[in-house]
Amino acid sequence: MPHSQMTVLTLSRGNRRKLCLAIAMLGNPQLVLLDEPTSGLDPQSRRYICQNIQNAIRDRRSILLTSHSMEECDILCSRLAIMVNGRFKCIGSPQYLKHKFGSGYLITLRLHESE
Repeated sequence: MPHSQMTVLTLSRGNRRKLCLAIAMLGNPQLVLLDEPTSGLDPQSRRYICQNIQNAIRDRRSILLTSHSMEECDILCSRLAIMVNGRFKCIGSPQYLKHKFGSGYLITLRLHESE
């Protein structure tokens, strides 16, 4: 049965994600919001989604996406924001964040004098 004749519930997870991306891109919106667009997908579906996001960026659309994958963000994003407990902790280019946080650990200690 061709995909065009199938109900959404019968599609694979990868094809459902592709359909969601296609729906989000309908009408050529200037801003597209994507929440974990490649989460749980096989490498081929992940590449397909990333290529389509890159095409949208080339078409001068703004893409706001959430991801746990730093590799994905490094490929797709020109600016990143790191959020912890609902608050932005750092905003910058992937290169800036790698330079600032990518070379080990930063430990801040507060010492209090005991009586």
